[in-house]
Amino acid sequence: MASVKKNKPDLSAAPPRATAEVSNNPFEKARAPLPVPLSAREIQASVVGRLESLVKGDFASALDPAFQALWGEVVLLADRYQEEIGKSAGRVVACAPGCSSCCHHWVEDVNSFEAETIAWWLDRYARPGIDAVIDRCNRDGAALAQLNALVEAKLAMLEPGEAGEEIDPTDLLLASFYRLRKPCPLLDKSGRACLVYPVRPLTCRMYVSFSDPLKCAPGFADDRDIPTYLFDLEEEADALIDALHFKYLKFEGDTGLRSLLVKYLTQRMS
Repeated sequence: MASVKKNKPDLSAAPPRATAEVSNNPFEKARAPLPVPLSAREIQASVVGRLESLVKGDFASALDPAFQALWGEVVLLADRYQEEIGKSAGRVVACAPGCSSCCHHWVEDVNSFEAETIAWWLDRYARPGIDAVIDRCNRDGAALAQLNALVEAKLAMLEPGEAGEEIDPTDLLLASFYRLRKPCPLLDKSGRACLVYPVRPLTCRMYVSFSDPLKCAPGFADDRDIPTYLFDLEEEADALIDALHFKYLKFEGDTGLRSLLVKYLTQRMS
C-alpha cells in the first residue's frame, strides 16, 4: 500500500528556502518552475506566523473552533499565495466549479487534522451518505493493493538499468492508479462537485492547471508542455504543518485520504 511517510520535523533546524519555487507534478516530467514574487513571499510569512500559533497553541483537539478558525486563515492565505504566483507569471487558472479532472488520484500526504475535520464535516452535513463513502474508500483501497502487487511484480522482472532511469515505485503506483480513473469517494452523485470542498486537504488545493482541463487526463501525463503544477508552500511552512500533523496524530503511518478517512469515520460513528 502506498503511503507518503512524514518524518517528524526538527523545527529548530528548518531554514527558510533561499529560493522558493513551485513544485512540479511528481507524476510528470520536470518543467520550468514558476518564480515566486515578493507579494507571495509576504503571504508566506503570514502563513508561517499563523502556523506557529497553531503549533504552540493549547487546543482541546483539531476540532476546537479556535483551531479551525486559525487553520481556515492558513488555507485562505495559501489560496492567495497561489493566486499571486499565477498572476505574476501571467497564467490563468483553468480549474473551475464542475471540473473534477484531477479528482481521480489516490490522494496522499493528507494531514491527520485534515482527515479528522473531513470526517466531522461528513458527519454534520452528509451523514446519510457516510456508509457509501466508506464502502467506496475500501473498494478503492483494495484496487490500490492489487495494483501495488502488479507494480512490484513488474519492477522485479526488470534487469538493473533496463528502464533507462531509476523508477520510484510509489510514484509509479500512484500514476498507475490515476489511469484507472476511479473518482474520489468524496465527489457527489454527479461526479463533478466535492462534498467537502470547504475543508478539502491542502494536497488537493495545491494541484493547479493552467491548461485545457481535458488535458489533465492521464494520457497527457508525460507531456511537459501541459502546464500543471503543485503549488507547495516553502520548507518552513511545510515543517510546521508536519509538526501539526504529528501533534494531532491518531493513526500512525497513514497519510492516504481514503484509508485515513475510513479510520476517522469508523471511529466517529462507533
